[in-house]
Amino acid sequence: MNDRITFRLGPLAGPLAAYCEKHGTTPSDAIRLALSRLLRVEAPEMTPGNPDIGEQAQAGAAARWKRLGKGRK
Repeated sequence: MNDRITFRLGPLAGPLAAYCEKHGTTPSDAIRLALSRLLRVEAPEMTPGNPDIGEQAQAGAAARWKRLGKGRK
């Protein structure tokens, strides 16, 4: 399962930015906190960075090599 989701904030973007600036948090952390309260569960602790960056970098490199036609023979 992919734990990433994208959605449009619409007119909530401004108030969210103001909240984050005031409280020194990120939009992701603020949304996780709000959603956890709505669902009545504890907000998860997230490690900084992208844990999938190695796989993404490898896939990107493979795609570039394929596009250039420079595969190993």
